[in-house]
Amino acid sequence: MDPSFFTELLSDTLQSEGSISIDTALGDIPEWDSMAAMVVLALAERKFSKKIFLADLKNLTTVNDLYELLTK
Repeated sequence: MDPSFFTELLSDTLQSEGSISIDTALGDIPEWDSMAAMVVLALAERKFSKKIFLADLKNLTTVNDLYELLTK
């Protein structure tokens, strides 16, 4: 999956009003909270057929880290 498509998918999934790029820090996304983390877990399973856990997300700092986790 192309990184720009991933950032669009993430933005749509989180219903983000701001701009999200591959280099955006997760903490800089206004919608990034515990509920968003749960939504990302569901996204990983549904779109990427990957089972990830909250502990996996705690080690990530950027959208690129999340992209790499889901696409590797």
